[in-house]
Amino acid sequence: MTPTKSDIEVRMNEGNRSGMLSSNRKGFVLPSVIFAITIMSVIVVVALNTASDERRASRATRESTLAMYAAEAGLRQTYGAWPSGGVKALNPGDSLDLGWQGLPNMAAYRTVIHRVDNGGLQEYNVVVQGRRTDPTAGIITVVGAVGGVPIFKYAVYAETIVDLSGDGIVDGFDSDVGPYVAATADSTGNVWANGDMYITKTTVQGDATAVGAITYGQNAAVTGTATVGATAVTPMDIIPCPMTGFTALAEVPSGPGISYSTTTGVLTLSSGATLTLADSSYFFSSIVLTGNSKLTVPGNPHVNVYLLDSLDATGGTLTNSGGTAAALSFTSCGTSATPAYWALTGGTQAYYSVYAPNHVVYATGSSDFYGAVVASVYYATGGAKFHYDAALARQPSNKLEVQRGSWAQLPGS
Repeated sequence: MTPTKSDIEVRMNEGNRSGMLSSNRKGFVLPSVIFAITIMSVIVVVALNTASDERRASRATRESTLAMYAAEAGLRQTYGAWPSGGVKALNPGDSLDLGWQGLPNMAAYRTVIHRVDNGGLQEYNVVVQGRRTDPTAGIITVVGAVGGVPIFKYAVYAETIVDLSGDGIVDGFDSDVGPYVAATADSTGNVWANGDMYITKTTVQGDATAVGAITYGQNAAVTGTATVGATAVTPMDIIPCPMTGFTALAEVPSGPGISYSTTTGVLTLSSGATLTLADSSYFFSSIVLTGNSKLTVPGNPHVNVYLLDSLDATGGTLTNSGGTAAALSFTSCGTSATPAYWALTGGTQAYYSVYAPNHVVYATGSSDFYGAVVASVYYATGGAKFHYDAALARQPSNKLEVQRGSWAQLPGS
């Protein structure tokens, strides 16, 4: 059947509509594909950036951790290999820079030691920076503290026995605040024995502590806390003697009743002689005072007398007119082949400290003594009035220790 004109027109219209629909579908799919590709591209870029950020964050964390480990290792190394010589030369406010030191893991640390006390008992801040070998990787800073251990923490300290007898008294004052006044004396006259303690006819205005036992005799009193069975403290160090040898003859004033030998190192005062020591340090083998002689320090210089063997002041007096025990000290040094006892006497101007952890020390007579004593064994047999000068606990020490709990990371490092 031959199509009519109208049929042909209808078919052509249907074909045109079909073509138009196909064209419309193609025009919709292309933008959708482009949009999808764009979204996926963004997702890929974000994923790559996130992975890169995570890698950088992980690397930064790793570098920061390694820098922290380097700083901590440097702090421990500094504590373990303390630069004693350089530190001793520091004045308050000075610093000692030990420079950068490499570690086996390619990290490094730098230590700077600052002295922060005012010239008394030493205090040091130990500042350590840690880093990887790349300086741009960041630096971590930690700080610790090292301080002096007070040598004269107690009025009397003995490595073994403390024996107090004879109507004596042990109390305290602080010469940095003012002179000793009996009416205002405080209860800082603490006594420590790394062995046993015996108290008879003596009042201890402070604490009495013994690693062993405390035996009380007639009229014994402890106003503070009495402790037995305490944990023993580390024995005191023996100080090395000066390497220069005994004090030169020219540094010891001569005169009647004064005898001194640079060969033996023995200084003897007799027949009422008076020897005045200047502001300096002296090294003798022994000092012997007889015949009411006097060894004196005027005012408040700082005189430190080192002794290899003995100090015997039973026949004279040791005086310091400055009124502060920190101005005059007697220090045992080295190890004597024949360690003799030390005998002390008091008086109205007996302001001084005694450090003799390897000698037996006697406090004879009933006079007043102002200062502190470190001894192997301590006997107070004559009823001496012992007044502990608390200012001695703030004097420079020959022993340092790491301050507990002092570790900290500095902010902003």
